[in-house]
Amino acid sequence: MPAESSPGLILRCETGMMITAALNNIPETGRMRYRWKNAARIVFLLLPALACIPLPLPAQPSWVRPRRAMVAWDTGATGEDSLDQLSLEAVVVSMGFAAERIRPAQCEIAARDSCNFLVVPRASAARMTRRESRSFLAAFGMGGGVLVTDGVSPLARMLGVVTGSPLHVEEITDHLRPEVRVRWPGDQIVPWIAGFPKTGANVVYSDKRHNHPLAAIMRFERGRCLYIAPLADPRTGRGYFRFATLPWVIAEGMHCRPPLSRRAADAYFDPGYRNGVPAESLARMWRSWGIRGVHAAAWYASGNTPYDYAGLVEALHRNGLLAYAWLEWPYVGRAFWDRHPLWRQKNALLQDAHLDFLYLMDLQNPACMAGALEELKALLALDWDGVDVAEFTLTGAGREALEGPAMPEFFTGFTDFGRHEFSKEAGFDPMELFDPRSPRYWKADTSALKTFYRYRTGVNYAAERTIFGELRKAEMEKGRSGELMLTIVDNTLHPEFDDLLGFSMNETVAIAQQFGLTLNIEDPYTEWSRPPDRYTAMGRYYRRLLGEKPFIIDVNVVPLEEDRKGRFSTEQPAGTEFLQLWRYASGETDRVCFYSESSVYEKDWQLLPSAMAGRGSVKRERGALRVDGPTTVTLRCEPGDWKVLMDGQPWPARGDSEIIVPAGNHLVRIAQEKGGEGIRLLSITGELHGARWTGDSLSVDYQSVGRCALGFDTVPGKITIDEIPAPLRLYRAGNGCVVFGPPGRHRCAVSGR
Repeated sequence: MPAESSPGLILRCETGMMITAALNNIPETGRMRYRWKNAARIVFLLLPALACIPLPLPAQPSWVRPRRAMVAWDTGATGEDSLDQLSLEAVVVSMGFAAERIRPAQCEIAARDSCNFLVVPRASAARMTRRESRSFLAAFGMGGGVLVTDGVSPLARMLGVVTGSPLHVEEITDHLRPEVRVRWPGDQIVPWIAGFPKTGANVVYSDKRHNHPLAAIMRFERGRCLYIAPLADPRTGRGYFRFATLPWVIAEGMHCRPPLSRRAADAYFDPGYRNGVPAESLARMWRSWGIRGVHAAAWYASGNTPYDYAGLVEALHRNGLLAYAWLEWPYVGRAFWDRHPLWRQKNALLQDAHLDFLYLMDLQNPACMAGALEELKALLALDWDGVDVAEFTLTGAGREALEGPAMPEFFTGFTDFGRHEFSKEAGFDPMELFDPRSPRYWKADTSALKTFYRYRTGVNYAAERTIFGELRKAEMEKGRSGELMLTIVDNTLHPEFDDLLGFSMNETVAIAQQFGLTLNIEDPYTEWSRPPDRYTAMGRYYRRLLGEKPFIIDVNVVPLEEDRKGRFSTEQPAGTEFLQLWRYASGETDRVCFYSESSVYEKDWQLLPSAMAGRGSVKRERGALRVDGPTTVTLRCEPGDWKVLMDGQPWPARGDSEIIVPAGNHLVRIAQEKGGEGIRLLSITGELHGARWTGDSLSVDYQSVGRCALGFDTVPGKITIDEIPAPLRLYRAGNGCVVFGPPGRHRCAVSGR
C-alpha cells in the first residue's frame, strides 16, 4: 500500500489495524531499527488517530453495538438478479432489521465492523473482480461480522466454494427446520455446492433426492458466512419462493438478530389442540412469542370434562397477557347441542345443521338465546378482558356456507320457528325455494330467494343486538367495561357474501358504534393463498370506512396444500412469508390477530417479536443508542442491575435484560454505576408514554384501547389512577405483580407504602 494513503487509512480503521498498517509502510530493511529506535515516532503518528476513536466506558455492556444490516445494491441489476436482490432485502426487512442499501464499492469498509450484517446478492458479487473480492474478504475476516451471499460469482470462489453442474430440484431438506416441508414450484434447475473450503461447513439446505448441499454456513476467519448456491428467489422479489425459512437460518444458525423486539400480537387459542398442557406453561410460552392477547375458545365450558377457564385467565394475567372469551355462536358448544336437540338449527333438507366443527343452534328462538346467555353468564363471571364474538351468522361461516342453495345440506335457516316467522312476513314457506315444482324454486325465482336472504340478514343483526346488549349489561353489573369485539369476514372483493352470510356493512358499522365494538376483519378463505400484500388494500378500505376508530386484522395461518401448490414452496405461510403477513397487516393497523397459536410454526413465533419492532431503528451514538420508532418497543440488553438513562434521565421501565422504550426518538444510555432506584416497570401491553420516579413512587403514563396489563418488580402498597386511589386486582408473579389499568389514556402511580 502506498505510503501517502496511510493517514486516511489510519483514521478509518480499528486500533489494531492502524498499528499494522503503519508498520507495513516502513521498508523491510529498516523495520527492526525503526521499531526499537523510533518507537516514540510511532506513538506520535498514531495519537491523532487514537483521539478520533471513541473509547468504551469501563463497565459498558456489549449491547451498545447492535447489528446493522446492509444490502449491497446493484442499481443496474435486471431480470432474475434484480428480483433476487429485492428478495434478499425483503428477508432482512421481514426479520425486523432496518436494512440500508450500500454501493458494492462500500462493502470492504462495511466489512471491517464486527457488528455489521452484510448481504451481497449475486448481482453485486458478480461485479467484484478477483482482487476486489480478496480485499473484501480480508476485511470481513478481520472484522468478524455476518455475511450472506448467493449465486455463482468470483466472491463465492474466493470463499473456497466449488459449485457443481446445475441439477433439477423439486423438494429440499431444511436441516434447521425439518418440520417444514419445502417443495419448489415449477421446473427449477440450479447449481449446488460440490466442494467446501478447508474449514468445513454446516449444511442448512440440501436437495432431497440427491442430498446435494444447496446452502451452508461457513466460518471465515472471525466472520460467519451463509452461502446459497442458487439465487435465493429470482421469481417473486418477496424472498420466500425457494428458501422460505431463511430468517431462522440467519437468526439461529448465524446468531444474528435485530436489537429491538415487541409484544403486540393477538392469537386465537382452542384448548382442544393443547390437551393436557398446563395453562401456566402455555402463558409463559405465548409471552415469549410476543403475544399480548389470547382469544380462548369458550365452547368447552360445560360437558363431562369442562376446560379450566379460571386457571387459564389466572395464568394469562399473572404473565401479563390479556384474556378474551372467543364465541363462535351460533355454535355454543357440543355439550349445549347434545342437551337441547329441539333448539338445533336446520338446513334446507330439514336436517340438523352441522358444518365442519360447528354444531349450529337456533339463536333466533328466544328460548334458545336465553339458554345460551345463561350458560355464558357463568363463564363471564371470570376476570376476562373482553369478549370476541367471531363470524356471527346463523349460516355459520364455514366455506361450505359460501356455496349457497346449490348445497342445501349447508344452507341454513329452516327451523320451525324461523319458517313460521318468515311465512308470516313474506307470505310463503321458505321450503318452497327447494321445491322444483314451486314457482318460487330458487333457480326459477331469484326475487323469492333474495327475499329470504334479506330476512336472514335481519335475523342476524337482531340476534347480534341482543347478544351485545346482554354483554354490556353484564359488564356494567361487574363495574367495569371490557373490550367487545366483532369478527367479520371481509366482503370488499366478494359482494356475494352479503347474501350468503347474511351480512350488511352499514348494519355492522351501526352496531359497532352503538355498543362501542372493535371490529376484527378477517379475509375470506378464498384470499388466504394470495401474497401477504393483500392486506394493504383491505386495511386501507377499513381505515377510510372507520376513520379514527381502531380495528384489528385477523390473519389465518393454516395448511392449504392444494390451494398453494404451484405458487408457494410451503403448504402454509412460514418464515419470510409469515413475517410479511405481520408486516403488511400491521402497516394498516397496529393490531393483528393470528389464527392460531397452535397452527403457526413455533419457530416462526420465536422470530415474530423482532419482526413486530421492525419499523423502529437503533443507531450507535458515542457510547449510547439512538432508538427511534412509531410504537413502544423493547431493547435487548446485557443482564445486570445497570442504571439506565433515557434522554439523560433515570429510567425505571426495564427488566433484567430488556429496556422498554416509548414511541419517538430517544437516547438510551447505560451508566457505569449500578441501579436500584425504586420500583421498576417490567412489562406493558399498551403504549408507554412516560415513566418516572418521584420519591418511593413510580408513575407510568400509558394509553390502551382495552385494559392495560402493567407488570412491576415488587408488589406495591398503594395504586392510583390519575391520582385517585384505585383498588386494582393484583396478580402475583414471583416477587412482583401484574395489575390491569382501565382503557384510555391514564397515569398509573404505584408506591411501596
